[in-house]
Amino acid sequence: MNGVSRSHGVTLVELLIVIAIIGVVAVAATPFLSNADPQRLERAASEIAGAIRFARSESLRTGQVHGVEISQNTQRVKVYRADLSTTPVSEAEILYHPVARQPFDIDLDTAPLMSGASIVNTQDPFLYDTGRRKNLLFDAAGLPIWIVNATGTTYILEDGVVQVSIGNLTRDVRVAPITGRVTVQ
Repeated sequence: MNGVSRSHGVTLVELLIVIAIIGVVAVAATPFLSNADPQRLERAASEIAGAIRFARSESLRTGQVHGVEISQNTQRVKVYRADLSTTPVSEAEILYHPVARQPFDIDLDTAPLMSGASIVNTQDPFLYDTGRRKNLLFDAAGLPIWIVNATGTTYILEDGVVQVSIGNLTRDVRVAPITGRVTVQ
């Protein structure tokens, strides 16, 4: 031995090549993982169902009309106290999420735990005698309704289905007419 020690390691070029390969694999795998993530779909469907349930429970608790707006165009879900003095009925104020303590206004496009999930209804999700609407109101008894303020006429929900999808996976959030019971299927 001549006292010279040789170190065997990797060069900077070899290290950069390995990092580049890992990066390419990660970028290629990301769409498959995010598009087919059933947990994100379940979270989105549960959050939408929770928003509808919260609007109903606030109506029962306060004796005031509360509503939820589900928009497939903007990919938003809002829970609000209804302003019955306007035509059509509008939101007086957005309620605060009971856990997050933030306005109950969810944007599915930017919600990190639900990214990739979309509201995919081809029409507004709530059907009444007057037609389809993106809003669902609950009266003081918790009944799912729509109010035409100009006439004061109240319409009972006939059908309510919010379709949520990620890739080829789909969940339906259903609101039962008359009872307002919410289920995820």
